[in-house]
Amino acid sequence: MTSDGAELVDSRVVYRSQVFDVAEQRFRFADGVEHARSVVQHPGAVAIVALDDAGRWLLIEQFRLPAGAVLLEIPAGTLEPGEAPEVTAQRELREETGFAAASIERLGGTWMAPGFCTEFIHYFVARGLRVDPLPHDADERISAPLAYTFDEVLAAIDAGRICDAKSVAAALLYERWTRGRGGAASRA
Repeated sequence: MTSDGAELVDSRVVYRSQVFDVAEQRFRFADGVEHARSVVQHPGAVAIVALDDAGRWLLIEQFRLPAGAVLLEIPAGTLEPGEAPEVTAQRELREETGFAAASIERLGGTWMAPGFCTEFIHYFVARGLRVDPLPHDADERISAPLAYTFDEVLAAIDAGRICDAKSVAAALLYERWTRGRGGAASRA
């Protein structure tokens, strides 16, 4: 039962893929009304604001088939079964940027498309970077990391150059996180 009294009545997986499943689910509200919904069941993901020693964000350019384009974005990746988000963040940072972090701190999290998908992204700030690469996944084509100041990140969002939801959300979470630490976001 969910917090609003909705109860899952039936769920069956109708499609399985490498990354997610699709389930047909039926749920009932407290008033007895039932509804059906197709739900993409995703294991969750991480996204990382990787800061170099100058406080610049390390961004990558990656081809995204559904977008049909190379996107400028923060490093990110899918949780493996049983893997803690912090562990996933360290692994994905190494795979996508070639750096490991001395420290990783949680920023928050967001549901990506809660109307039809269970994907929840955990956001982290990674600092104290050192070269320690892991190979990219075979299906990834990722550029060497590009360093952007926070002002440049915001300008890229404003210009539509950064347009993926996780990177845009990370900018807000990062700004709130830095203010919570007693200062404005580093705009070096």
